[in-house]
Amino acid sequence: MLQYILFIFIIINSMINNYASTELNDNARIIIVGAGASGIAAASKLFQNGFKNIKLIEAENRIGGRLYAVKIGDYMVDMGGQWVHGEKNNVAFELAWPLGLIEPFNVTMKWTSRIYKSDGQSLSEKLSTILSEYYFGLMSNINGIDDSKTVSYGEHAQAEMQEFFKTYPEITDDLKKPLLHLFNLVQGASDGSDDWNKISAKSFKNYLECEGDQSINWKERTYSTILDILMKKYPNPEEELPIINNTILNSKVVKINLDTANPPVQVITQDGKSYLADHVILTPSLGVLKADYNKLFNPPLPDNKINAIQNIEMGHVAKIYLFYDNPWWHDGIYYKSLLWTEQDKKKIENDPETRWLSGVYEVIDVEHKPKIICLWMTGPYVTEMEQVPEDKFRSQILELLNQFFGHSYNLTQPSEIVRSMWNTNDNFLGTYSWRSVNSDLKNARYQDLAEPIIKNYKPVLLFAGEATDERYSTVHGAIHSGWREADRLINLY
Repeated sequence: MLQYILFIFIIINSMINNYASTELNDNARIIIVGAGASGIAAASKLFQNGFKNIKLIEAENRIGGRLYAVKIGDYMVDMGGQWVHGEKNNVAFELAWPLGLIEPFNVTMKWTSRIYKSDGQSLSEKLSTILSEYYFGLMSNINGIDDSKTVSYGEHAQAEMQEFFKTYPEITDDLKKPLLHLFNLVQGASDGSDDWNKISAKSFKNYLECEGDQSINWKERTYSTILDILMKKYPNPEEELPIINNTILNSKVVKINLDTANPPVQVITQDGKSYLADHVILTPSLGVLKADYNKLFNPPLPDNKINAIQNIEMGHVAKIYLFYDNPWWHDGIYYKSLLWTEQDKKKIENDPETRWLSGVYEVIDVEHKPKIICLWMTGPYVTEMEQVPEDKFRSQILELLNQFFGHSYNLTQPSEIVRSMWNTNDNFLGTYSWRSVNSDLKNARYQDLAEPIIKNYKPVLLFAGEATDERYSTVHGAIHSGWREADRLINLY
């Protein structure tokens, strides 16, 4: 009899707790600032766990943040995140792979490379392959980094490469400096840095990289497909979560006021509208936080968070797509690297109108899109590239291609050219975060950036986004951070 009474008590208590939890979930007002991967991920998890009073406020006229696809010619292409980096412990891979939406690099493409010089000549296929394979191997050999002796990754890489050069007499003195410039740019695009001498050797060594293929592609689709998966719009549209209907577009947040009694947070947008919330999950890019942290928050953020915002770096990378009705490059060479001779590099960098071109380092094929090539660039001149007028930009790109490839290929004319604009867009101000030597010196940590602001023993201002995660600079890191902050509220209630 006692056991029966105890059983009934447990059932009733569980029903009361479930009812109370449901009521709390229904009543908790949650605002998510930013509808990128992290914001969508947070909203998705909250909706699936019974929360109903959720608004997403987005400054752009679309969702997705740095996941953004545009049409060029016959295809949709990624202007932001493009590949799934790794398979093990990668939430993006785990979401997309079972649905058959992604594939490993080597299914479609063969890893081949050739280095072309700005004087119109090219290095031999053998030497190009040796150099490329060596450097990508060096990037992977983190055990070779002694971060107790090496301050920057660039210091380590240059020392290793100078020794490597000695083993190949065909790497003449006039090639060494241009090669270091080329691989500095390669590293810059990988990490987001503008100079490998600024990259923290310690952070490079300790970075949490997911094991497996680092260039998993989305076939004919784009990375923005992950948003449909998160929102349950794919593969079963009838299961779609009410995220889009609860998203306010074209609405830039200009003030987050924590100095209120009840409710604890007020969010004010540029058009003068005010929203009240029990919790705000903040997901803007680190670039936006760097620009606005001193005017966005009332009261100001704590010192450790300001230190993280100031001293974790925001990267500047760009992509330029060209669509051709008659492609000229189908020769099986996937990576076409650009090697600026010292003379040519000095010439373009002395001219303010052309110096941005020295940041272009690579032309690659695009999986499943055979009429498109993509130029990658990084370095300090990316912002200048985005400000070049369209007609001049087009002519400079065509001159660049002719300079490097005109001797080796019968070039045709592209019908469309599209460039990314992340670095001059006030809603992003960069591409992805990275850790510098200065980040180490200032003890700027992603954990401090991720730490919530507590009021009355509750997290009222929560921080998500790729820069707040140990998998920083990746889409899967952004998703993971959104889930992390959603879980924080789920556990609270």
